[in-house]
Amino acid sequence: MNRCECPVDESLGCLTNHAAFAARTFLTRQLALNGIDMTIEQFKVMVALWNEKSATQQTIADFVGKDKASITRLIVGLEKRALIARTTDEHDKRCNLVTLTPHGIALEKPTMETLAGANAYIHNDIDPNELAITLRVLKQMCSLLNYSKNSPKESK
Repeated sequence: MNRCECPVDESLGCLTNHAAFAARTFLTRQLALNGIDMTIEQFKVMVALWNEKSATQQTIADFVGKDKASITRLIVGLEKRALIARTTDEHDKRCNLVTLTPHGIALEKPTMETLAGANAYIHNDIDPNELAITLRVLKQMCSLLNYSKNSPKESK
């Protein structure tokens, strides 16, 4: 079975999952081809830090939408690559503060340029109007599923 063939016909969830997997794989490969040693999941952590300069692991987990254990694994990988450093937060000894290293700061521009080019390639053969509709629908779906207090069973 082809990865883009879903067992449930016309399943939005299944198709978005397969598209996301294919995009992550493609984007990670583009980073590697440009000499940038990080996965797309690690890139999300870096974006949080490029925006904030330093953050607690919990803040990063909230930004990325992953649990603390998953973030810890991503942070360990970035730490091994000398892109970030962890220190104990002086205001709360229970928290680790994650900060960018000079190498991590220097990677922002080439990483963003690489991914901008990769995204342009992904979007190249998609009609701009259809892309706008797709993005709007996916944002609506995310909003519904992330912020809905009730599942269909719970609302009855």
